Amino acid sequence: LATERHMELAQIAVFAWMPFLAADLGGIAGGYLSPFLARRFKLPLVWSRVAGVALGALLMLGPATIGLVASPYMAIALFCVGGFAHQMISALVNTLSADVFDPEEVGTASGFAGMAAWIGGLGFSLMVGALADRIGYAPLFACLGLFDIVGVALLAWLIRGQSKQERLLARHA
Repeated sequence: LATERHMELAQIAVFAWMPFLAADLGGIAGGYLSPFLARRFKLPLVWSRVAGVALGALLMLGPATIGLVASPYMAIALFCVGGFAHQMISALVNTLSADVFDPEEVGTASGFAGMAAWIGGLGFSLMVGALADRIGYAPLFACLGLFDIVGVALLAWLIRGQSKQERLLARHA
């Protein structure tokens, strides 16, 4: 905000907490969303979580446009949408391991997911730091929106036939 939007530190401080509050609300919404989608649209639980991740990925297209808006306040609002959507996706994806894996596999699967997230976060942080000075933030935010769309497509492709119910049906067929 200081570099791209030329805001003073005092101005940034007034709004800096808002994306974090939005992220908290997104985490809560993620917990309520899949049961709502399952009931409302009669989806299996696993697919209601995937649908919630897809909704979050669509919401992440908003923050992808941060580089296109002129107003710093609109940029902050889009940061809030991004925080909300990211935490909603995170809550849904973290819960998927309990839905897809057997009880004795959940801890291992969650551990690998956490490790992959940590490595990805570290790598992305290093990459953003190196690229922001060269190309600016706008292309990086655009990539964030695309990454979520690619991620939900990959999730839907990988999750096919992976729910406990579907595996049980396949074993007894």
